[in-house]
Amino acid sequence: MNRLSATVVLALLAASAVCVALAPLAVPETYDVVRHSVSEAGGQEVPGAWVARTGFVLLGLAVLLEAGLAGEAWGPWGRSAHGVYGTAVILVGTFSHRAWYSAPWDRVEDTMHSIAATTVGFAFVIGVVAVSVRRGRRPGPIRVLDSVAVVASVVLPLIMWTAPDVQGAAQRLLFAVGYAWFAVEALRLAGPDAPGTYREV
Repeated sequence: MNRLSATVVLALLAASAVCVALAPLAVPETYDVVRHSVSEAGGQEVPGAWVARTGFVLLGLAVLLEAGLAGEAWGPWGRSAHGVYGTAVILVGTFSHRAWYSAPWDRVEDTMHSIAATTVGFAFVIGVVAVSVRRGRRPGPIRVLDSVAVVASVVLPLIMWTAPDVQGAAQRLLFAVGYAWFAVEALRLAGPDAPGTYREV
């Protein structure tokens, strides 16, 4: 990945993060960032939902571009898993969740959203593990970030499931971890000493 490509990836990630951060300001004021998910901010029939949905689509495009340019550094498993992740995130923005308040909604669309969101979670974990294995035994901060990403991808969804009153906060933390992981990888892949593969030890 060259510096221009990395810059495009980082710009897409940043634009997505801005959309996710601003989404609560675009929707009705009964929305609670601690309790309600980003998906609900992009919910069906929700005024201003386009902001959150745009954030999903931009994130998906960023990851698809990064996966396409990662080459041997991510290997086939890493590229494939993150390719699935990017596609599923776009589908999350295409098929919307039901609103957090009483409003007309389509059950099929809501189900499609849930399937895509579940796929996002599994694909991210598989992708991070695959890339980490591809690197080989390299200690350092990047290993810590890999570990944090995997643990967060397991623990935070469990918190969202068991403690719905804080699911919005937990999901936003999960988004932050994902943005950080993809941004760091983009910088590493564009660095002057970026390896063609991470198998060196």
